[in-house]
Amino acid sequence: MYTGVVMKPKAKAVIGQDSLLLEVQKIFNIFRASKAELRPHFFLTGKSGSGKTFTIKQLAVKLEMEFLEINAAQLTKEGTSGNSLSKALSPLAQIGGKPTIVFVDEFDKLFISGNSNSSTAHETTTGVQNEFLKVLESDTSSVFGDYGKYIDIDISKTLFVFAGAFNNEEAVTLDKLRRWGVKTEFLGRVGLVYNTKMLTLEDLFTILNDSEVLSRYLGLFPEVKREDVVAVIEKHLKKNYSKNTLGARMVNTLIHQYFIKGGLLEAEEVEGVTFQETLEL
Repeated sequence: MYTGVVMKPKAKAVIGQDSLLLEVQKIFNIFRASKAELRPHFFLTGKSGSGKTFTIKQLAVKLEMEFLEINAAQLTKEGTSGNSLSKALSPLAQIGGKPTIVFVDEFDKLFISGNSNSSTAHETTTGVQNEFLKVLESDTSSVFGDYGKYIDIDISKTLFVFAGAFNNEEAVTLDKLRRWGVKTEFLGRVGLVYNTKMLTLEDLFTILNDSEVLSRYLGLFPEVKREDVVAVIEKHLKKNYSKNTLGARMVNTLIHQYFIKGGLLEAEEVEGVTFQETLEL
């Protein structure tokens, strides 16, 4: 019988980012303890699959804070068709002024040169970056509400995390961001940069052994032994670690492939779903 009690999600373990966790958790604790009067917005960089979104989301869950994710690459300039920032921020109206982490993924797509040769696209991404700057400078923002009407909401209790792979550049700094096209005014309001580190082979093994996806598959295939699956996938992770372009996502890819292909991980089949140029066996 439904009791009306909503179970809160439990935070999952974040693997391989111990130093980052300490720093970011301190930021979140300051943000929460100050009742959002202190908002140290920051950049988060790192290769795809290194756990940027996962790390921030799990910390928000652990600290029981609201979390809103935005994909900057999908945003369009205000006044044009598509998903504008005012639409993307509209869920804040339902959160009710609670301290909220706003995770802006793919932020690097708005300014790193080479993403598009289109002058229209350049104008759009520059416009979106300016709209983010306006949000950072204000305590209120106009968002897309019901019936197509815009409403003003309080955004003074939002902490922004601007994340991206940044062309897989290592050790991103404020100076590098400025050279790539982030405005000085923007860096004046988002003055912290953190980098996720590349996951080690041991990190991938830990993720595999703790995988909920693997546990669910084993529940569907009771005749399959966990140790057999782990042994096969660990072998592939070890041999192809240097070619892994998916990061932690490689683990789930291989788990799916193992069960779908009947326990066999053939080179040409795995290559087709992992975006690797070659796969040694």
